[in-house]
Amino acid sequence: MTTTTTITTKTTKTLKLPYLHISGSGQPLIWLHGMLNSVESDSVYSLVDFERLSKQVQLIRYNACNKSTSGDYSWSGMVQELNGIIDSLDMAKPILGGVSMGSGTALYTAIRHPEKVKALILVTPPPAWEVRVAVQALYEKIALKACPDHLPDFLKRIIKYNQDPPEFFEQQFPGTRQKLLELRMSFDPAYYYSIYHGGAISDFPERKELTYVKVPTLIVGDPNDPGHPIEVAREMNSLIPDSELFLVSDYDDYQNLQLKVSDFLNKVGV
Repeated sequence: MTTTTTITTKTTKTLKLPYLHISGSGQPLIWLHGMLNSVESDSVYSLVDFERLSKQVQLIRYNACNKSTSGDYSWSGMVQELNGIIDSLDMAKPILGGVSMGSGTALYTAIRHPEKVKALILVTPPPAWEVRVAVQALYEKIALKACPDHLPDFLKRIIKYNQDPPEFFEQQFPGTRQKLLELRMSFDPAYYYSIYHGGAISDFPERKELTYVKVPTLIVGDPNDPGHPIEVAREMNSLIPDSELFLVSDYDDYQNLQLKVSDFLNKVGV
């Protein structure tokens, strides 16, 4: 059963934390959504099956910055929000999972607060390092052209260009892509400036910092997703000592991924 609650930190009165969507019981696993996604869109499509996941862990999800139009959506900035949630729930080392943007926040948290993280599940890591330079420039241009009172046509076209979910998933579950599109166009118009600006000023930690990650890490990549270069996932796998890479190219891989996640959780003691 999914419940919703709101909390504030013990250490500060100024950081208001988001509503939490909680399902399952046992070992906490906090899941972080990607850019232009949300709890609602992740409930429509996710490479990791949340229903299955919540039978093995206590799954905790939330909308970054409560989808605020003035939130700090930089990956490193959202660490503060996540850290506040961990502290407020008095968790003993949750597992952190995230897709794209969410994987960035999870990774920063594991580096800055290693004592608070049990393991990582990083799904379709975004462009990083040298390959992110062009993405950052594009995102800043989009942010500056965003409008506070309506969604511009050019931005609608950009959002439509996104190919989530993968073709194999859309074939199995027709209409998923349209549902995601509608959700991604339903934010407050002013939100798009904040989320694209956050992406424009964000990047993964320096490569050397990834070598300091000491927790078990499962990296999931899609070789057919140009928006999330498989080269980045492979390099992360080479840098993070206790990591493994699982590739998803078709529906069989998707089904096997659910088994892989379950095995990974068993490996880390869930």
